[in-house]
Amino acid sequence: MQEAVAHPAALQSRALMIRRNLETRHGWLFTEGQKVVETNSLQLVKSLACSGDYIAFTSELDAAPELIEGALVFLPVRDKGAEPQTVSIAIDGRKPISRIGRIVAQTLTDKIEAALGQLRSGRNV
Repeated sequence: MQEAVAHPAALQSRALMIRRNLETRHGWLFTEGQKVVETNSLQLVKSLACSGDYIAFTSELDAAPELIEGALVFLPVRDKGAEPQTVSIAIDGRKPISRIGRIVAQTLTDKIEAALGQLRSGRNV
């Protein structure tokens, strides 16, 4: 049996994959009687969480700036079905990747690794 959420939840809209995954794996979050703010704005979700009146379910990478500055605390989901977040760049597979595509991919990789490294340097994940 799951415990009730102590604070209202700020959740992404059903249009986003993270929301659909949460509903599939943790449907109890969405039962009637739970106070929930549902939005497609990540900024609003993070703002509500920063207020201290809401909890938010989002990825570590989505909240990286607020986590680095200490405005939010990240509690990882420890679940057999929980998979790490991935980031993808879509390219035309019929053509070789362009120079700018390689630069964007490498810059994105470097920035993500740096942000996650900074986040995780002080805690066990």
